[in-house]
Amino acid sequence: MGGNALITTNTGGSMLARLHHVARSYGDQTIFDDVSLDLRPAERLALIGENGSGKTTLLRLIAGLDAPDSGQVERLGSVAYLPQHAPQHGGKVLDAVTPPELLEALCVLNAASADLGDPTPDHLRTFSAAEERYRSAGGYDFETRAKAVLAGLDLDPQAAVGQLSGGQARRVLLARLLLSPAELYLLDEPTNHLDEASVRWLEDWIARSRAAFVLASHDRAFLDAVSTHTAELERGRLTFYPAAYSAATKLKATLRDAQDRAHTATRRQQAALATEAARRQSKARSAGSYNPKRAADSDKLLAKGKAQNAQNVSAARAKALEKRAERLVVPDKPYDDHRLITLDLPAASTGPSEVLTVRDLAVRRGSFTVLENVNLDVRRGDKIALTGPNGGGKSTLLRAILGQLPCRGTVRLGAGLHLYFAGQSGEELSNLSTLKDALLDANPLLTPHQLYEIAAQVGLPPEPSFRLANLSGGQRTRLSLARLGVTRASLLVLDEPTNHLDIKAIEALEDLLRRFSGTLLLATHDRHLRQQVATRVWEVGGGGVWEG
Repeated sequence: MGGNALITTNTGGSMLARLHHVARSYGDQTIFDDVSLDLRPAERLALIGENGSGKTTLLRLIAGLDAPDSGQVERLGSVAYLPQHAPQHGGKVLDAVTPPELLEALCVLNAASADLGDPTPDHLRTFSAAEERYRSAGGYDFETRAKAVLAGLDLDPQAAVGQLSGGQARRVLLARLLLSPAELYLLDEPTNHLDEASVRWLEDWIARSRAAFVLASHDRAFLDAVSTHTAELERGRLTFYPAAYSAATKLKATLRDAQDRAHTATRRQQAALATEAARRQSKARSAGSYNPKRAADSDKLLAKGKAQNAQNVSAARAKALEKRAERLVVPDKPYDDHRLITLDLPAASTGPSEVLTVRDLAVRRGSFTVLENVNLDVRRGDKIALTGPNGGGKSTLLRAILGQLPCRGTVRLGAGLHLYFAGQSGEELSNLSTLKDALLDANPLLTPHQLYEIAAQVGLPPEPSFRLANLSGGQRTRLSLARLGVTRASLLVLDEPTNHLDIKAIEALEDLLRRFSGTLLLATHDRHLRQQVATRVWEVGGGGVWEG
């Protein structure tokens, strides 16, 4: 089923959807098991988890597009689903976002209106029914609502869908979904390809909606703005937290610390019981080795009885201690997820004090001026975030600075500057073949031993000759983080580095960039990352760049 799938059943009171002990596998790989979840009216659930953890699979089960291997899924209200990837629609944007039910109702109303030239009772009744159907489908105010949604997502109602960019086509799908009346919306990465203004508009739309939402997203600021609850898919299990994303992560950390303390305390208690049991066993053996020569003849029987009694008491006590230790339930040790490189590498150079000077920069694309009269200064230690609308010129500015685009004006990098660049789609890896090539490209001084050590730390294939073309999406993510972790560059130039990263990987990237001692140019729509890392902000758009 292409586009957004719309599944409608009768409304069932206070529950819109329910999962009972649901499990799903692909081949011999269990995606998740024993998942139960209730979705209620007006609830806004943030669904988080690593890439590949099963978020999309879970959404498709709720939508009814897939069936679980075991367990039961109940849908008690109308459900609309926005997938991550879907085919484009043809025609104009306004036509593409019009719900099929409304188009059908309009066709029926037009036919009934034509029959009113012969106003028989049957034709009048048919027209009345068609008009009521059209009204119920929201036909009379649809164009007004559609224009508001399209304006919020920066889409032209009359634009041809076939000529839109990938990001614009994605926004058309989102608009179509938002204009399809439903009680439960399932949105899979809804902020992908949205600039900050569109994301804020979507946040406001969701806040004003009376519907329920399940929001699978890696945008932490977005989840904090709209979610009321959080559910995390992790290692095949779904854990529910009664809080928005950031509060849920703090609650998880608190519970994790408590679990770690309980695990450690129980292990210590087990060890103490085992030590005491061993001591009692030793005492029992000592008491059993009774030496009759040490007692007078008249006391031999009494001494032997005492020794036997002491042996029995100590042995019984040791057995009781062993059973007590066996009955202890040791809480699982919290899972440790290592994503950052911890090699003993030489300190990176901080680079020259004057990192970048730009004077009178201008970039044209055909007859269109993208940037003009741009003047910038970057000093050592600056961490600059570039923000602005899609198409405003952020990537163009970075590529002009790197000398990858023809431009007018002056761009001067500091003497002896060592620079590292990472593009939106990993294009910096396009001329590299193996893991060894990719890691040595980031740091030519890595030893063969360190190549193996890096692979072990971040979960990459252990063979340095492993081909990049055979890496999974998650492995490519870990490779990107590994390259950033080992580079000794004094200037990082990163263009939308959070694309395709899950939340845990973004948090690892955030921590790495916070600790980075050099200079950073970062084009990003991730508000949380910008707030945590940037010391300066450049607003890019309208042909110019200014300090934000």
